[in-house]
Amino acid sequence: MLDLSRLSPEQRAAVLIGDGPLLILAGPGSGKTTVLAARIAYLVTARSIPPASVLALTFATKAARELRARLVALLGEAGRGVDVATFHAFGLRVIRQWPEELGFGPGPLVVYDSADAREILAGLGKQIVSADESQLPVDFLRQIERYRLGDAAIRAPTPRPVQEIAEAYEAVLRRRGAVDYPAMLALPLRLIARRPDTRRFLQDAYRHVLVDEFQDVCGAQYRFVHALAERHRNLVVVGDPAQTVFTWRGANVRFVQEFLEDFSEARVLGLNDNFRSTGRIVELATALGRPLSYARPLCTANPLGEPGLLVVTSDEREEARFVAAEIERLIFGGQIAHAGEVAILFRTNPQATELTLALRERGLAYRLRSNTDLLACREVRDAIAYLRLAHNPADVAALARIANVPPRGLGRIAERLRENPVSLTELVVLARSQGPRASEAVDRLRAIVDELHDRSTELPPPELLDLALAHSGYRDWLDGQHDGIARLAHLANLRQVTERSSGLASLLGDLQLDDAESGSADDAERVVLSTIHGAKGGEWRVVFVVGLEEGLLPHYRALADPANRDALVEDELRVAYVAITRPRERLYLTCCTTRRRGAWVEPRRPSRFLRGLPLVERAA
Repeated sequence: MLDLSRLSPEQRAAVLIGDGPLLILAGPGSGKTTVLAARIAYLVTARSIPPASVLALTFATKAARELRARLVALLGEAGRGVDVATFHAFGLRVIRQWPEELGFGPGPLVVYDSADAREILAGLGKQIVSADESQLPVDFLRQIERYRLGDAAIRAPTPRPVQEIAEAYEAVLRRRGAVDYPAMLALPLRLIARRPDTRRFLQDAYRHVLVDEFQDVCGAQYRFVHALAERHRNLVVVGDPAQTVFTWRGANVRFVQEFLEDFSEARVLGLNDNFRSTGRIVELATALGRPLSYARPLCTANPLGEPGLLVVTSDEREEARFVAAEIERLIFGGQIAHAGEVAILFRTNPQATELTLALRERGLAYRLRSNTDLLACREVRDAIAYLRLAHNPADVAALARIANVPPRGLGRIAERLRENPVSLTELVVLARSQGPRASEAVDRLRAIVDELHDRSTELPPPELLDLALAHSGYRDWLDGQHDGIARLAHLANLRQVTERSSGLASLLGDLQLDDAESGSADDAERVVLSTIHGAKGGEWRVVFVVGLEEGLLPHYRALADPANRDALVEDELRVAYVAITRPRERLYLTCCTTRRRGAWVEPRRPSRFLRGLPLVERAA
């Protein structure tokens, strides 16, 4: 017997409602995963629906794992029979079930990541568009993706180069027996459009379809779930339009309205009780979300708790130091058990650099939920290895790292050095045994290291870095790589870090690039650093939302588009809303009076989103 006694009346209503389409408007912290799991368990236990005929689609692998674990807890082994998957994982399964119908030959399919895709697209760009456009900027790549995900009506106005590159790219994928991330949505859609028998097969296989985070579906995802449920009409979608933040991926609040039009018999239920956050955080979230078109007032029976704190700092360095010091104070004061109960959220990836440096300085372990940790980037660590050799030519670990970076014909020697690092003198002897070409390459490398060491006392770190990148050929080599622009940008950020150091020795000491040290803490006990978009669906006891300034949140791109400014600023407000609904107990908001942007230091104004919020301002 399914026990629903711990659910609220609104949650129980969503679980027990009959067949047919249902929209559940679930505010932040309202227990939507609990409701989804209970709804599925009710279908299986009380309605005798076979578990395998229930399909639950999520956006993130973590969310799918969590839902599956709850189903197993409620249903036992039957919970494993429910089909729980992300949209893309389910789409890939469909492709693997009908590969011939989609133009693939025999043999297993290969999955390409974004780096593989960019390399192919860059080559096609050089063939199809003019040389000055062959870099395929981000907007162009997004056009290609939208074209691939669109139907015939959407494709008509697409610029011809976009069509040509997209179609040539898909031909390459078919020849190689490969699929990428967009293909996992595009190909199943095409399959069910062209093959009514396949469409009917999937409709019959899944008699109940449930979709989590419905506000984040793009057009392709909506069309897919619509097709799966159009006959039996048993489609339950759960979401919160006020948390629609992935508009750049095609998410749009209009799909909520489309659902209500396409499934006109749909019932709508609201979950407005927040079980996550303290009363003051819920009050703050309600005040912030009030201007949003689809926002619903939140309520909670939780204790009032601490007020939200607004901290104004002079610049991003002081901001980062305040955050790190406050986390340390909370740990040592016993307010939190460990650093893993804290998240630091930011609007843009570059904001992570100062924060990671400040956490390192305090010895606080962290994990960055993206590939934006400057000091973890391969090219940054390569560049620092050159600086380490400039400081100490006997640094065998640094020498092993860059012996063949950029490639200088020392591949075999570099492999040996990874296992058994040697000094420069020993490397010269080793290279002679490998022949004249290896010997000449090592002689050139030694000359570079000698020059860097000789000039390390006269040149400031930024200029020494420039010299290392130029004389080693590293900068020119990166410039020719398919992802060179992004990697050179990371080196530009490293140069900004070097500009504030007093000398080479202090710079290398501050960076503390000891891999063993950084891996000493359990992953669950690390501070989480994440973009706000990446933090969606997460919750922590303590959350710092940094950079609440005009130009960051709301982002300057939203403010610079007069034709669409109102809609774009509302998008940004939803991002802020997601951020401040993540904490359970404590919320810190920070902004700076000045902030570095590239080579410039700009004055900053507090975000318009802070106006009228019930906050307490505190000095850093």
